[in-house]
Amino acid sequence: MRKGKFVLRVLGGMALLAVLAGGAPAEETVKLNMAGGAVKGLREGNICVYKGIPYAKPPVGELRFAPPEDAEPWSGERDCTRFGAQCFQISEFAGPESFSEDCLTLNVWTPAEPGEDAALPVYVFIHGGGFAAGTGALSMYSGAGFAKKGIVAVTINYRLGVLGFFASQETLKRYGTTGNWGLLDQIKALEWVRDNIAAFGGDPGKVTVGGESAGSFSVSSLAVSPLAKGLFRGAIMESGSVLSLPALSYYARSDLQKSIRESETLAAIFGASDDAEGLAKMREADPDMLAYLNIFNTNPSTLPAFFLTPVFDGKAIPKDPLGAMSSGNFAKVNFLLGFNNDEGSLFVGGEIGESFYKMLTILTFGEEKGLRVFERFGADARNTPLQRARQTAAYGIFSAGMKRFADIAADADAGAGVYLYKFKYVSPGDGRKGLGATHAAELPFVFNTLESGGLSGSEAEKLADEMHTRWANFIKTGDPNVGETPPGGVKWPKYNSKEAEVLYLDKKITSGPLEDRENIDCVADLMFGAN
Repeated sequence: MRKGKFVLRVLGGMALLAVLAGGAPAEETVKLNMAGGAVKGLREGNICVYKGIPYAKPPVGELRFAPPEDAEPWSGERDCTRFGAQCFQISEFAGPESFSEDCLTLNVWTPAEPGEDAALPVYVFIHGGGFAAGTGALSMYSGAGFAKKGIVAVTINYRLGVLGFFASQETLKRYGTTGNWGLLDQIKALEWVRDNIAAFGGDPGKVTVGGESAGSFSVSSLAVSPLAKGLFRGAIMESGSVLSLPALSYYARSDLQKSIRESETLAAIFGASDDAEGLAKMREADPDMLAYLNIFNTNPSTLPAFFLTPVFDGKAIPKDPLGAMSSGNFAKVNFLLGFNNDEGSLFVGGEIGESFYKMLTILTFGEEKGLRVFERFGADARNTPLQRARQTAAYGIFSAGMKRFADIAADADAGAGVYLYKFKYVSPGDGRKGLGATHAAELPFVFNTLESGGLSGSEAEKLADEMHTRWANFIKTGDPNVGETPPGGVKWPKYNSKEAEVLYLDKKITSGPLEDRENIDCVADLMFGAN
């Protein structure tokens, strides 16, 4: 044990629910001294976990719809044995904790006995949930598995929905940025990691940031953001690219002025105009009501009244992310990224007709491009409107943007290592529901938290061991092939746009050219122009 890092104290009879802890009941607490003050966490076997550590001031009052500020230091010992509150949200994916605007906290898992070796690599994970839901406290995201592999794992909460992505001219005038409060929270969390993670045994120079869905859209946004420069050396993107944010943001297309107009319409509900007086009114609005105005769900037949997402504001995110990447203005770090075989099945279900399918393509791509997609991928005797809607939603929101991101990153003059995957494993439960390898299905395998997803059996355990090992290798070395040998033993090919070789994650691990490349490139060319 490193001297001065941890102090153990036994608390008789204390227990933590396994569904939250991701392990057996805890009987010991640990104390750690960091720059902001002392924190008390839990020792669970050979790891320690600290929950609900504030990384920024509560974003309330004048700090609602404003960039986050550093957390205030505290005196005495802060109890970090419970997860912090999650941001206000209305969602089937809400976590176990309470809701509050005071939600800017993070959680750290670290080896209890880090030894005398060099400081450990760090993995910071950003949760998904459509930028309107989610929490870093889900048992699926437990960092215990990574900590057991010698990695300091961090999960975070950030502002969501209207609280996280409300845009206005007034805030743009005041702060030079608008509509990206949740993304700025993520940057603040990475700055906290830079400044504090050494106290937990981590190396601030060996940080990998990762995320899934909205978290992946976020990670790729951080990769092009000048505000996040130098805060990480590796990036993991699971199902989401900043290039496809306009397809996700079907009202405003992530455009600055359109986002401001959408937020103006929302503010009118509260009698608030886009000026100083109106901003004051919006800062007093009921946060629960704001959550109801931006509900995240997976049913496109019940669209939310508003859908606020990150904004290409020119400061937090370039106004033209594709142009920035094409010009080489993005983080030259190692990337591990990919998508699932049946991403669209989670978002489109039931019996739908051609008209509904057409509506979905227009929402995703815009009218002109949507009609071209509808004609190119028309329903017929072999492809029902439901199948086509799922297919084109997956192309537009996920695979086309991720492949184009990978193409540019891999082929850049100073291109780093890029590793692309396609997840194809179908669990028995998802198979019975007809979902296939659906959106987010890879997460219990990445974190090796199979119980959180109701998964078990040797087949699932083998794949979880495979994926968890490869992710850990990448976090440690920047190369998923270097480090512990994965059970499957198949080399993950380094990606380039010409061969487009990927790793297939299924019952059997294989590698080879990207399946369905012609259709993915067709949609990518339609969305972004020829590569």
